[in-house]
Amino acid sequence: MTRPAHRHVVALAGCLAAAVVPSMILLPASAAPPLHLPHFPSALQLTADFPYGLTQAEPNIKADRNGTLYVMAAGSTPIGCELWTLPPGGHVSTFRGSPDSGAGGGDCDLAFSPDVPAGQTAQTLAYASLTLPDITVGRSTDYAQTFTTPNPVGSQIVADDRQWLAAAGGNTFYLSSHIVASDNIAVSKSTDGGQTFSFVGLAIDAAHLPQAAYNNELSPLVVDVTSPLNPKPVYTMFSAPSTADANVNSGAGSTQSNNNALYLASSFDGGQTWADTPIYVGPAGASYDHIFPTLSIDSSGQLWAAWSDNLHVYVSHATTRASTSTLPTGTATWDPDAGATVVPETVDALTNPPPGTLSWTSPVRLDPPGTTANVFAWVAGGGPDRADVVWYSATGSGSGPDDPTAQWIVRYAGLHETKKGLAVTPQVASSRVMHVGQICETGVNCSVNGNRNLLDFLQVTITPDGRAAIAWSDDTAAPPAAQIYVAEQCDGVNALTGDQLPSTC
Repeated sequence: MTRPAHRHVVALAGCLAAAVVPSMILLPASAAPPLHLPHFPSALQLTADFPYGLTQAEPNIKADRNGTLYVMAAGSTPIGCELWTLPPGGHVSTFRGSPDSGAGGGDCDLAFSPDVPAGQTAQTLAYASLTLPDITVGRSTDYAQTFTTPNPVGSQIVADDRQWLAAAGGNTFYLSSHIVASDNIAVSKSTDGGQTFSFVGLAIDAAHLPQAAYNNELSPLVVDVTSPLNPKPVYTMFSAPSTADANVNSGAGSTQSNNNALYLASSFDGGQTWADTPIYVGPAGASYDHIFPTLSIDSSGQLWAAWSDNLHVYVSHATTRASTSTLPTGTATWDPDAGATVVPETVDALTNPPPGTLSWTSPVRLDPPGTTANVFAWVAGGGPDRADVVWYSATGSGSGPDDPTAQWIVRYAGLHETKKGLAVTPQVASSRVMHVGQICETGVNCSVNGNRNLLDFLQVTITPDGRAAIAWSDDTAAPPAAQIYVAEQCDGVNALTGDQLPSTC
């Protein structure tokens, strides 16, 4: 991400609470230990051949239908977006070079077609690599053995930032990006597997642009490939102030960026027209303008959203339920059937559309007591009513991501929506301290006054056999140079079925 980012959002571990409750509810001392506790092995550091491998951060991670992992990280021009593959289990890696031939590397993203398109023997793997003037794109149809010649004009728009890719079935892909000139979110569509794209629409609709222009932060694109509709529904999410006045004041510099609201942008005509509806509107003084809010979808078509206010990480999901648990909001209980702590949820009246349309549950905080900062939440949808979330979590003598004493690790939470509420199984994905001190979130401004060694996110994906695979950055070996580490879940709950995974620990 190259433009200045404006920033602010929340999290859990052995106990939980509903997001709007400021304090955590501790489990009783007699509570049974979690069933199906997830475990992650020691992480594998990804290495590369000279002249690559100088530094990597902001890793994308995806899995193909065979369980092979693909990790791409930004190396900047003239290195480009560097790619690795790892067989199931993630114990070894193969460096694949830069599919963009070094033309980009400002931001990177990967997407797999959900199926094998007609006439092919492999899924299509598309990539997008930011050059700022445009976006370089390309594809592979042989599982990254070879790539097409890079196309340096993928977006059709001059001056883009932070692009995201999503697959819609067959060789249809969507590409979104922040338009530097207008501050809207451009959406383009490809029907040739990501080799070329054509602009189709703007994700921030006319009604919401007055409050969102300049002060918005976009999430990844999501396509509901399970939907019977044709074309498939396309979604993205963005943070913005809840009023036009707050946006004007923030843009004029009279207040801090005040993105106190999160919106879902939806398109049902192939990305041409979009309508924006609230996911969550926080208090006037709240700020969720932190890179990046994230959006995903599970196999039943249920949307999941995660974000941070720098102190905590929160999650909410779309639902069509008319009612929720009768337990008081904020009372977390141990559910032996779910094998996890369950947080009852309510549907926020502010975001409750007419019956039959999407409503969003009240946000649930995921981070544990005792942490002092929690940032970069990333969510991946799993099986029906299931999702996984990862983030960077810190302890220190201060508070927030600017604390120079903060020591950061990687945390994980497995989520399962039940009749009683949201069951949350938390775990430390890696106890290794992967960064010390500030994590800056102001984009290129960090080069003047901040530590942006890790860039702007980490990611989790779910493998075909239901394991969470996480990729993150670590700069502790030779700061400021960051390197990429990967760990694949070796025990615990299957994120697709809810069954116990065969242990590979």
